Amino acid sequence: MDTESLMLTLCEFLDLSKNAPLKDVLFSAFKQAITLGRIPAETMINEKQLAQSLHISRTPIRAALDQLAAERLVERKAGSGVIVRGISKRDAEEVFEIRVVLETLATTKAARNMTDEDFEELRELLERGQRLNANDDVEGVVDNWDDFNRFIFAKANSPRLQSIIEPLQAYTRYFRNISASPEERRNQALEEHWGIYLAMRFGPEKKIEQVVRAHLRNSYSLVNGEMTNIGVH
Repeated sequence: MDTESLMLTLCEFLDLSKNAPLKDVLFSAFKQAITLGRIPAETMINEKQLAQSLHISRTPIRAALDQLAAERLVERKAGSGVIVRGISKRDAEEVFEIRVVLETLATTKAARNMTDEDFEELRELLERGQRLNANDDVEGVVDNWDDFNRFIFAKANSPRLQSIIEPLQAYTRYFRNISASPEERRNQALEEHWGIYLAMRFGPEKKIEQVVRAHLRNSYSLVNGEMTNIGVH
């Protein structure tokens, strides 16, 4: 990917409407683009050329890349500059291990807090996902899955837990895009979401843990296989 293509891709993810420092806006855009695979692994990033293309100074770009390096999404190599690492299979495994613990906890806490009206709202959200899937709207299905998880995390009513989960969301979005590609997996995942809903509404809590673990295990299996197919190690 040349600098011009990198700049155009990055601009798709830049959200300048937020009242945030430019370095943070750039970091968020880079992170989304990399984790979604829009900026592929092994891409070289030339700070000077990118700054010229974006008509900004190198300082916020350097700061954003330093943050990405801290999260191991890029690597600084002497004499080579900055190289995109992307997501490795070990990264995927680690994220899923963490998600199992956090999402089981969040889902259990949400189930304790939710009212009948909340459960009806969650049911309607699932029905909307089914309609999107029937129309083969893959992007809409992924957005619906995001809405499903955000709803549950919000109902968990645990700000500290939310602050731990939020940094994983970009990775999670990347994995969901992979998971949503095959129609068979979309159908299965929607059924699993219904299973989570039923376990949350009617219990027991042990069942919640079982269905969340099974759902994430199936997602990881697909992601791991796809990463193998495209040569990610």
